[in-house]
Amino acid sequence: MEEIGIPPKLMDERLGHEDGSVQARYSHITAKMRQRLMDELTEQWEESLDARMAMHPRSPVRALHALLRARTGRQ
Repeated sequence: MEEIGIPPKLMDERLGHEDGSVQARYSHITAKMRQRLMDELTEQWEESLDARMAMHPRSPVRALHALLRARTGRQ
């Protein structure tokens, strides 16, 4: 999350950390921050699936295989 510029306060919340710093006490998380997090994580997830599919379009792991098949539009 640091790599994609997610604010530390949002990272703390996402990871379930409690932080007693001044930043934690005086900052807040906005809906826009949450949406940016979801957008960036979704983009990374999709890029990861594309990279995995480039290695091989199938997987012996059922969940991953289903995701790869859905990515290619096959049922």
